[in-house]
Amino acid sequence: MHWTCSTQGAPWIGMPDVEMSDGIPVPAAPTGRVYVDSKKTLQVIDGWGGCFNERGWKAMEGMLPMEREKVMRAMFDPQTGLKLNIGRTPIGASDYGITLYSLDETAGDYTMDHFSVARDEQRLIPYIKAALAIRPDIMVWGVPWSPPSWMKDNGSLISGHIKDDDKTLDALALYFAKYVKGYKADGVNISMVMPQNEPNISSKYTSCLWTGEQLAKFIGGHLGPEFQKEGVGAKIFVGTLNDSSRGGYAYWVGPSMENSDVRKYISGVGCQWDGGPSMAETHFLHPELKLMQTEAECGERNTNDWVFGEKQFRLAKKWFGAGASSNIIWNLVLDETGLSTANWAQCSPIVVNSKTNAVTYTPYYYCYKHFSYFVQPGAHVAATQSSWGDEVSFVNPDGQVVVVMGNTGDTDMPVNLYIDGKHAGPVTLPRHSFNTFTVER
Repeated sequence: MHWTCSTQGAPWIGMPDVEMSDGIPVPAAPTGRVYVDSKKTLQVIDGWGGCFNERGWKAMEGMLPMEREKVMRAMFDPQTGLKLNIGRTPIGASDYGITLYSLDETAGDYTMDHFSVARDEQRLIPYIKAALAIRPDIMVWGVPWSPPSWMKDNGSLISGHIKDDDKTLDALALYFAKYVKGYKADGVNISMVMPQNEPNISSKYTSCLWTGEQLAKFIGGHLGPEFQKEGVGAKIFVGTLNDSSRGGYAYWVGPSMENSDVRKYISGVGCQWDGGPSMAETHFLHPELKLMQTEAECGERNTNDWVFGEKQFRLAKKWFGAGASSNIIWNLVLDETGLSTANWAQCSPIVVNSKTNAVTYTPYYYCYKHFSYFVQPGAHVAATQSSWGDEVSFVNPDGQVVVVMGNTGDTDMPVNLYIDGKHAGPVTLPRHSFNTFTVER
């Protein structure tokens, strides 16, 4: 059994192989115990990803091309680094755009005559294409933080409610279709869209309030038919849902899934932040449905420390437990300030110093790598039972078993591993460490 370990002082260390033996012996002393049955599999894993934002590309613009290539490969190279194969991108400005914008701010342009992706051709599309040059099979998907301002009741990209009259929603559906086609003309295939980022958030940056009923009305009566009419091949997910307090599935997902005229257009559901219970409920009711964790939490400030990495480890386990088939980082790269348009300093796996161009790979980077480097697209979550809280197990398409374990405690911890009737251990996990064990078939 191979073992890779990361601690704050020594990230990504290949440890001596651990011998496995037959049977499930009783431990001689109290230890943590982890049991894995690779024949009992849960949801399939579609992959690992992150979000392309203007401020991420801006952070790398001052670098020499060779140095920027190293950073991009640290994220997307399919043999090394994080091996990311999914890329989220905002439709118009996110809170990590350089300034606020949409792709058509001409009021009343219901026919989208003034629609343009010219702004995105400055930073977002070059960022995406740099990733595609390294990994051409990246699945790129898009979601707006706000529709064009004139489609909202307050006439602003900030806050406000969506206007849900048919004329506005028809125009918004056309906006999405133009977006997919515009990106395709620029060499980027958009595989999937979601109607609105965090539809229950009214913030001081780009945002828009929707109800679950409005999402269903838009998908079933406008977006789905428009894509079908125009031959737009992008799939439609309900999302990105970050709330479970209003009734969870019943409020946000049910109006779409329980209406056959809407359900026929839906390929999945995306959730983030506080949307975990909504995802779990959806997974229970519709186990056939693809579920995406669409955005990892970003921190209250840009500490980028080991504690933040440990939090992300626990969150990854939470989302796989809720049924997620993929896991998406928020910002992949930021400068040392981490600042958004709303002056919120957030964390990122990679930090580029804007003055020196020095690159820092934060604990979050190594936390994520302990998953994404080993767990291949097409893997399954494996059934696991343990007395140890921080672990997730997977089985890759070739039968390789992957067990990811963390020790967030202040002391080293011995753990026994029982995998498919074989035993290893006790293995001593260093204090405050991330660990991945792999067993070949």
